[in-house]
Amino acid sequence: MNKSVAVLLVSAWLVSGTAFAQAPSSATTLSLRGTIDKYEASSRTLSLATSTGTVRVSLASTTRISQGGHKVEAVDLQKLAGERATVRYTESAGARVVQSVHVFGK
Repeated sequence: MNKSVAVLLVSAWLVSGTAFAQAPSSATTLSLRGTIDKYEASSRTLSLATSTGTVRVSLASTTRISQGGHKVEAVDLQKLAGERATVRYTESAGARVVQSVHVFGK
């Protein structure tokens, strides 16, 4: 293979690799901290009081919930009103999907 073909192939590989690395993700992972205001089991909706107001998020059946390193069932969130929590979620096209809720105390 001659030198100019090799340079062309390496350049094409670098450009495509760079373009791939810079491509925007369709979903962004975010976190939200606040105090658990309430949990509505019928709609699986968690209300979290934050410094900017109350935020309501819907929990999926696959959402991981923990407190002090122990698994917590979603229905138990009702009893944890007043506790501080971090919610990690992905947001894509305006829809939030909660990945995890970590309750860590008052």
